[in-house]
Amino acid sequence: MSGYTLYWKPGSGSMVVEAALRLIGVAFDEVRVDDADEQARQQLLALNPAGKVPVLKLACGPVIAESAAILISLDDMFPEARLLPPRGRSGHVKAVQWLIFMATNIYPACLRYYYPERHTADPAPEAAEAIRSQAALDMDRDFAQLAAVVQGPFLTGQTMTITDVYAAMLADWYDPAKNTPEIKALVGRVLENPAVSDAWRHHEFRA
Repeated sequence: MSGYTLYWKPGSGSMVVEAALRLIGVAFDEVRVDDADEQARQQLLALNPAGKVPVLKLACGPVIAESAAILISLDDMFPEARLLPPRGRSGHVKAVQWLIFMATNIYPACLRYYYPERHTADPAPEAAEAIRSQAALDMDRDFAQLAAVVQGPFLTGQTMTITDVYAAMLADWYDPAKNTPEIKALVGRVLENPAVSDAWRHHEFRA
């Protein structure tokens, strides 16, 4: 037992947490949560009543849900890993700001895009399609904002942060994002990192 346990699901936001753990170099156990695995699902619900991954059980006891919260906490616990730029510098502020921006804007829009029926009480197909269309417009706008602040090749310049990995993950979920040169280049550079590419493949993301 490593002391750290990641509850994860292929294709989900747990990818960026696995990437962070690999970048840190800390050993961790994994519990794959599938709809068909009732035991794993019940374990997840006991830790996170929302029933969502990722969830990380820490070696010291606490449990953290929500991908952005997990990443910021890991940066606090392992500052030497430089998941985020050092505190007190402008790069840190920028990386945290855009991490939260993506977690509260693009990530929810992705869910509306792929699961529009979950976001309306109207059973008509037109209602779901309207939600999906608006989600696409929202992501087009938000990825354009993100692209405009990329210093190149990464968000804060020459050094990759976990915010860049988060951006690459979301871009993989929404192909039009990669029509923007800055986002396409960022994704390519992020995937050059072995720790990230290992987590990427393990989560069955596309190449």
